[in-house]
Amino acid sequence: MMKRSGAGISGVGLVLAIAGALGAGSAWGREVPRHLRGIVMGDRHRPVAPVVLNNVSFESISSFSSLPYLLWPAAEDATGLPVKNGEAVRAWLATCAAPLGFEGFEPRYIETYTWRENDVLSFELVRRGIVLHDARILVHFRAGAFLGIQNHVDGRIVGIEDPNPADPPNDLRRYYAARAGDGEVRIIPVTETRVKREDRTIATLNGASGVLETRVYLDPASGEEPQGAQITEYVVPQGTFPDQISVDENGIVWFSQPNNNSLTSFNPVTTVFTQHNTSPGSGPDGMIVGTQGRVWSGMYFSGGLGWYDSISGTMHNVASPYTPSAMAIPVETSDGSVWVTDHANNKISEFNPVTRQWIRTVNMPTPNCWVVQGHEDTDRGQIYFTEYNANKLGRIALGGNTVTDINTLGGGPAFCVYSNNKVYYSRWNEPGMGVYDVISGTVTEYQFPVNNESGGPMWLRPNGDIVFGTRNRGYIMIFDVETATFTSHQIPTPNPALKDGLTVGADNVIWFTESGVNKIAKLVDGPACTGNESIKKAGCRAKSGDRRSLVVKLVSGAPGDTFTVSLNTGETSSGVIDATGKGKGKFSRTAGDAGTATARWGCGATDSEGYTCP
Repeated sequence: MMKRSGAGISGVGLVLAIAGALGAGSAWGREVPRHLRGIVMGDRHRPVAPVVLNNVSFESISSFSSLPYLLWPAAEDATGLPVKNGEAVRAWLATCAAPLGFEGFEPRYIETYTWRENDVLSFELVRRGIVLHDARILVHFRAGAFLGIQNHVDGRIVGIEDPNPADPPNDLRRYYAARAGDGEVRIIPVTETRVKREDRTIATLNGASGVLETRVYLDPASGEEPQGAQITEYVVPQGTFPDQISVDENGIVWFSQPNNNSLTSFNPVTTVFTQHNTSPGSGPDGMIVGTQGRVWSGMYFSGGLGWYDSISGTMHNVASPYTPSAMAIPVETSDGSVWVTDHANNKISEFNPVTRQWIRTVNMPTPNCWVVQGHEDTDRGQIYFTEYNANKLGRIALGGNTVTDINTLGGGPAFCVYSNNKVYYSRWNEPGMGVYDVISGTVTEYQFPVNNESGGPMWLRPNGDIVFGTRNRGYIMIFDVETATFTSHQIPTPNPALKDGLTVGADNVIWFTESGVNKIAKLVDGPACTGNESIKKAGCRAKSGDRRSLVVKLVSGAPGDTFTVSLNTGETSSGVIDATGKGKGKFSRTAGDAGTATARWGCGATDSEGYTCP
């Protein structure tokens, strides 16, 4: 079965340089305005610092470097702000290069698009007519009024190298922000190469040292929504803000409600919701369903780890082994431990559910990396964690004490899953995903087929395909790992603020939370798995001479579901599950042949069985 388990500062307008996420001048000030929330991961839990642009006082928070990343006027009635006009905003931004960290570049208007219900004016950064790759200044307006600035510059510029004038024409050139240290970049010239294939364009950025980045742009038609898929939404009747979500072995759906100190269960058959109080633990944030009926959650407000025993109906809490603590997202590993992240305090901790004791706490090697969530590579006994602020993945061995950092290509790694020698991760501030190849060590990025849909929660289907939720208009994106293509499904409720919660049950049904509208939802895009699909028998019968007939019998499938049986030699046999849940794959073999037959049902279930032909 398939294993299962996100340069120096100068110039006019700068009054205060932000010295770091917790540097001089920082304070817990005015909260991020409501209509700018969700742009930065953990925005309401970050220190706020003042900065001045064009004699206008702003509040700001940082993420990827000491530069202000999200800024909004300190006063609601602030004057001196630009009107909603591309040229007016461009001219205003051009005088803010020093405090925003893009000295040496000029903003250039690209487009206006909608983020949730904000109008966003997007500007790229150019120098000598050449674009700085992936750098953007996004200015938000709502109902014509200025809201704030998203300063998407990956780090403080410590140097700029210009291209040789004899290099290729400008439309093939790019400036590239190469890492010069945590939170710092050195700008170098690169050349982009694009290769068009049937349904995609593969773009590579090439520098003096070779290929620096590979990104795949799928044609929009490749992500079109198929017929027959259905999304069903359920209003949560008690409490607010359903957050992370998981499904237990009995098909019961669980989700956290941090604002109500509740772990809530939902029975899809009876459609009954039941809240389970986490007191004295408070702020149940990240949540998973583990083995033995335990529902685990990091207690973000009170600190510590909690679990609800769904068999005995009791809640348990254990205090964090350190203070201050804001434990967040747990992951249960194959050796029986539970690891939990602490975004704000830069730690991961391992807990033994048997002894109910903490085993170890490990400090992340990159300061203030905002470690988000982990998932196990069960083939190698390693856990991968996403590091949003640092644009890295962290890797630690089961039972280990040392985290090894792996650089990604940017965009803010948010959530991750491991599948078949690859770590897939969502990019919180970009419309796409990253893929880290564990064997080769390379990173490839894939753009979503819908523009301006940044990455959010994700999980793994039983067949190894990857499911993502997006955070703007709201889509569920399914990535087929064999064809490397997406299928997109638009969520019925617009702008549902899908944030952290998405999972896949053993029956292949996708569940997700709509935190901003107090709903949970399910997506069924084909016959749901029964959960009992299996190969009953793979046997050979004699035909003539040394010829043998191999029949692979499938049972307990969903009537009408499709299936494919493949042999390790490459042959396949496909069909449709009959009314009794059965199917057959037939092959012609020779005497003495032996191998493995693998069945894949359309719903996502898989099973394997060895065979021998006498």
